[in-house]
Amino acid sequence: MSLRIALFALFSAFAAAQSPRTALVIGNAKYETSIGALKNAVNDAKAVAKTLRALGFQVIEEHNVTRDELLEAVGDFRKNLRGAEVAVFYYAGHGITVAGSNYLIPVKSGYNPQDADDTTLRLLAETKLFNAEQAVAEMSAAGGRCNLVILDACRNTPVARSPRTRDAAAAGGLTEMTPPAGSLIAFATDAGRTAHDGEDANGLYTSELLKHMRTPGLTIEQVFKRTRAGVLERSGGTQVPAEYSRLIGEDVYLAGNAPTSPPPPAAPMKAEPVPLLTNTEIAKLAAAGKAAECVEALKQTALSRGAGDFATEPLEALLEQAKNDLKDATEASPKVEKALKTCELVLEALRECLPPDHEKKSTLTAKAQNRRGDALLLFGRADEALDAYNAALPLTPDDAYIQYNRGRSHLALGDAAAAKADFEAVAQSKTAKPGAKKLAQEALTGMKPQS
Repeated sequence: MSLRIALFALFSAFAAAQSPRTALVIGNAKYETSIGALKNAVNDAKAVAKTLRALGFQVIEEHNVTRDELLEAVGDFRKNLRGAEVAVFYYAGHGITVAGSNYLIPVKSGYNPQDADDTTLRLLAETKLFNAEQAVAEMSAAGGRCNLVILDACRNTPVARSPRTRDAAAAGGLTEMTPPAGSLIAFATDAGRTAHDGEDANGLYTSELLKHMRTPGLTIEQVFKRTRAGVLERSGGTQVPAEYSRLIGEDVYLAGNAPTSPPPPAAPMKAEPVPLLTNTEIAKLAAAGKAAECVEALKQTALSRGAGDFATEPLEALLEQAKNDLKDATEASPKVEKALKTCELVLEALRECLPPDHEKKSTLTAKAQNRRGDALLLFGRADEALDAYNAALPLTPDDAYIQYNRGRSHLALGDAAAAKADFEAVAQSKTAKPGAKKLAQEALTGMKPQS
């Protein structure tokens, strides 16, 4: 070893001893079919690990770990925690809530909650999964100054969809966790909700987190605040990250101290009053396909005059626009994205602008959820599409097209039995429209094994 290298190593060791930073980064993606593979979890872990190393962290990085391997990695991590200035536990992968506790799902877990009672569910979780509270406890016990637990672990998983796991004992997404003093726990999305795995190289949450981790002059709290704002904007308000903090003492900066001369505060944004539009003007916005402007005008009207029938025709026009945008679509496209956003805006307006007992509220809500489901299927988000169809069907139980569409989402999720049940119900229905019955028959024919 050269003198130069030796001096560098000595300096690095000294620096680490003075102000150590340590991290455990886990990315699980290669799940068994029953759990559901992920596209970006390993990519996310690699990117976070690389960034943390660049920020001076000693990083343990693991991908696609079993439960035993995860426990071993936590054991190695534990050895580095004593006296750490900043410790980070980052996990990307599937997570699930069982009996009010958050569990991270290892690969090859063998976890199968189907038909299990609550007691068995807890036992399965404790023996097959990893309790996230264990990582929190290990870090807190070490007595470090600042502990960060980052769980991009709310990506939906089929195990949370079985009939047994829809109850309070087990559910998709994660639940709130109270951090001990000196800790912050960050979730990719709010309690009980699921997060986007992402269409690019990284999941939505982690891609935003990476941007701000590298920004000098941001406190840890500011990093997560900016991450939340970015995710909220990019998801159209459907994914809202959450943090629970009990950090104490001086501010901690991941990418360098605060600037000596902070920039002047941004000028406060002036809230421009929104003019109250006439019904004719609102109708023109709807006819032009300006969904955001139309819905905002409807909400302002409802705020001023109260909910009423005035919203019906514009919302019907917007849903017709969404139908046209989805017509003949076979894959994701800007028109499909527009239709998805339109349906979500219509649902928002229906909640705020039509009275609860309005005769058309259920029908319009079902129509919006159905078309929203169609758009989500085209984007490959079959789990969310299933939620949309399940929300629509009870509102208009005789709508065979919605039940057929639900069958399509089951099929996309690999649940052939549930798909077949929906298709057969439509095909055998005495009240279903001929078009729906034809589609269901064709789907059943397509499911038969080829001779």
